[in-house]
Amino acid sequence: MYVTVAHVETAEVVRHLGPYDTAAAARTAAGEHAGQPLTWSRDPETWHAEKFPLSYHVPADPPIELP
Repeated sequence: MYVTVAHVETAEVVRHLGPYDTAAAARTAAGEHAGQPLTWSRDPETWHAEKFPLSYHVPADPPIELP
Protein backbone atom coordinates (compact mmCIF):
# COMPACT_ATOMS: atom_id res chain seq x y z
CA MET A 1 0.00 0.00 0.00
CA TYR A 2 1.49 3.34 -1.09
CA VAL A 3 0.59 6.98 -0.50
CA THR A 4 0.55 9.09 -3.66
CA VAL A 5 1.47 12.72 -2.97
CA ALA A 6 0.36 15.17 -5.66
CA HIS A 7 0.31 18.93 -6.17
CA VAL A 8 -3.25 20.22 -5.59
CA GLU A 9 -3.36 22.68 -8.49
CA THR A 10 -1.57 20.65 -11.18
CA ALA A 11 -2.27 17.06 -10.01
CA GLU A 12 1.41 16.34 -10.73
CA VAL A 13 2.61 13.38 -8.64
CA VAL A 14 5.55 14.60 -6.59
CA ARG A 15 6.25 11.55 -4.41
CA HIS A 16 5.20 8.08 -3.34
CA LEU A 17 5.47 7.03 0.30
CA GLY A 18 5.58 3.41 1.38
CA PRO A 19 5.05 0.55 1.16
CA TYR A 20 2.75 0.08 4.16
CA ASP A 21 0.81 -2.99 5.26
CA THR A 22 -2.59 -1.29 5.51
CA ALA A 23 -4.42 1.83 4.40
CA ALA A 24 -4.54 2.96 8.04
CA ALA A 25 -0.74 2.75 8.32
CA ALA A 26 -0.37 4.65 5.04
CA ARG A 27 -2.73 7.40 6.22
CA THR A 28 -0.79 7.74 9.49
CA ALA A 29 2.49 8.04 7.58
CA ALA A 30 0.99 10.69 5.30
CA GLY A 31 0.09 12.77 8.35
CA GLU A 32 3.64 12.45 9.63
CA HIS A 33 4.93 13.56 6.21
CA ALA A 34 2.54 16.53 6.24
CA GLY A 35 3.68 17.48 9.74
CA GLN A 36 0.17 17.33 11.19
CA PRO A 37 -2.81 15.00 11.43
CA LEU A 38 -4.85 15.02 8.22
CA THR A 39 -8.62 14.90 7.82
CA TRP A 40 -9.43 12.08 5.41
CA SER A 41 -12.39 11.55 3.09
CA ARG A 42 -13.19 8.30 1.37
CA ASP A 43 -14.83 7.35 -1.87
CA PRO A 44 -15.36 3.64 -2.61
CA GLU A 45 -11.79 3.12 -3.86
CA THR A 46 -9.58 5.85 -2.37
CA TRP A 47 -8.87 7.81 0.80
CA HIS A 48 -7.84 11.43 0.16
CA ALA A 49 -6.71 14.42 2.21
CA GLU A 50 -5.16 17.82 1.51
CA LYS A 51 -2.62 20.09 3.12
CA PHE A 52 -2.12 22.83 0.55
CA PRO A 53 -0.22 22.69 -1.76
CA LEU A 54 -0.21 18.87 -1.55
CA SER A 55 -2.90 16.21 -1.70
CA TYR A 56 -2.51 12.69 -0.35
CA HIS A 57 -4.21 9.61 -1.86
CA VAL A 58 -4.32 6.09 -0.43
CA PRO A 59 -6.13 3.10 -1.97
CA ALA A 60 -8.88 1.83 0.33
CA ASP A 61 -8.47 -1.61 1.86
CA PRO A 62 -10.78 -4.19 0.29
CA PRO A 63 -13.91 -4.90 2.34
CA ILE A 64 -13.64 -7.65 4.92
CA GLU A 65 -15.98 -10.52 4.18
CA LEU A 66 -17.53 -11.99 7.30
CA PRO A 67 -18.25 -15.71 7.45
